[in-house]
Amino acid sequence: MDALSRNQPLFRPTPIPVKDHLILVPYFYDHSMLAELRRCAISHRRRFGGEWLQTEEFTLITGFLGYPALFTHLAYVAEFFPQRISLLGTAGSLNPELSTTRLLQVTRIMGSGLLRRFSRSPVLNMGGPLLTGISPVTGVSVDMLQRETPAWLQRQRSRGADIVEMELFPLRARLKRDITAVVVLTDSVTERGIHAFRQRDALLREFRRGWLAVTERSTPFRRAND
Repeated sequence: MDALSRNQPLFRPTPIPVKDHLILVPYFYDHSMLAELRRCAISHRRRFGGEWLQTEEFTLITGFLGYPALFTHLAYVAEFFPQRISLLGTAGSLNPELSTTRLLQVTRIMGSGLLRRFSRSPVLNMGGPLLTGISPVTGVSVDMLQRETPAWLQRQRSRGADIVEMELFPLRARLKRDITAVVVLTDSVTERGIHAFRQRDALLREFRRGWLAVTERSTPFRRAND
């Protein structure tokens, strides 16, 4: 093996161009809407258990869990990332006042554990525009190994964290781009454990609200029951 071959990376993905708006959705809860997006998409690719859909207005990447899987997808983005990036995800509530399924906008994000190494700053502003009618909150990102103990919970509350999720701190630190981030609360993290809200209808309703908020109703179809 010559010197040039030794210095070449083993993972060299073929770049994929994206639209001016990149939308990241870890799990797309509205299956009927996703099916319609597939039908209307200009192109549709499946990679690493996830999907890439291109429309005239945006590129959607969906079907990933946590920042390692997301970063694998982002390695395929061609050249520079677009200026407009949105994420629609889910989160757990750390704030006793946030005790039901609802849509929130994450405007500030912190890291926990090893994720703090992504940035020298303990708190990052997400930088995206404030969305009308959606309450702003501060979040903390964790990895899948994080154990949310009572001591951890007390520490995050003292830092001002309202919600916990799995992608935003590494994403904001790596891309160094403003990100409009909205999350739907699906459970509550308390000293006694994690309590799922189990409000399926509310989850779908708030997920659809979040989708319309980040796309500014640029979805290439109109649902019959909207």
